[in-house]
Amino acid sequence: MRRYTRHSGIPGWNQERLASSSAVVIGMGALGSEVARMLAQSGVGHLVLCDGDTVSESNLNRGSLYGATDVGMAKVDAAAAHLSAINPGVHVDPRPTWSSCGVGLSELRDADAVLSCLDSRAARVELARRCNLAGAAMLDGGTWPWGGEVRLYTPDGACYGCALDDAGRAESDEAVRCGAPQNGAASAASAPVSALIGSLMSATAIRMLLDLPVRPGVVSVDATLLSSHRVRAERDPACPLHLTIPAKAVERSPYSSDALVRLLLARLEPGETVLTWADFPSPDDAAARLIQLRDAAPDQRLRDLGVAPGEILTVVREGRPDRYIELARGGRR
Repeated sequence: MRRYTRHSGIPGWNQERLASSSAVVIGMGALGSEVARMLAQSGVGHLVLCDGDTVSESNLNRGSLYGATDVGMAKVDAAAAHLSAINPGVHVDPRPTWSSCGVGLSELRDADAVLSCLDSRAARVELARRCNLAGAAMLDGGTWPWGGEVRLYTPDGACYGCALDDAGRAESDEAVRCGAPQNGAASAASAPVSALIGSLMSATAIRMLLDLPVRPGVVSVDATLLSSHRVRAERDPACPLHLTIPAKAVERSPYSSDALVRLLLARLEPGETVLTWADFPSPDDAAARLIQLRDAAPDQRLRDLGVAPGEILTVVREGRPDRYIELARGGRR
């Protein structure tokens, strides 16, 4: 296609490979909108956008995919509309909820790149935990007034939580609650710095998608000095986020998150209990929060409990090792 003619002279570039690749972008603020735009312009075939927030007027000074008429819309829906106009050949899948409830573990596992464009420590810790569970690399970015960082964490190396102490990791210790507002305080930010860090993240992601060499670790960028340097990142053997679901213990289910609770429970053996990653309100007391699926209303749909498409659920078994159920991404109801 003539759209991508200028890519043909770039060493290692393979447009067909990009067209068949997928990327998950978590967080659609300033960084996320820059990253999603550049991946779409580059011809990445499938983008999953996940964010439970709406466009506010304060997003307009940085979010490259948002205009005044988008204020009040879900960020992912507004971004999807603009991306489709930029490149109609890219399939954009908007998920208007928070990451634990919007992108399943099997989707993280199977994505060619997972990009963290989040703005709070707790949200990053939670995504790092889920990427480790899925065995997925996590490409994270963050900004400050005149600089930022790009951090690539691979399954066999350090993760975001490795650099934190117990108190920092504990910010996500409470059960995730889908639909609850995120508590990260707004920080100073500008369009030029967001574009700078977004560009570096996008270039790294493109190289990952093209299977070109990338170097894991942390790079700190100082826009005032036009300089960058690498920050030492080492795996902490005691980091509790480094848990991975054994592939042999996962059983694929014919049911998706559209299925009724009772259908999934009917496939359990005696003494088994299914746990959700995000808590949900009790059908008898909305103030009570639950994680055992058997306590939910039997005719409720899994997605209404915050269960993501392609989620992998834990099945606790009395006297035996846990097993896991991988939900279909479409599948039966």
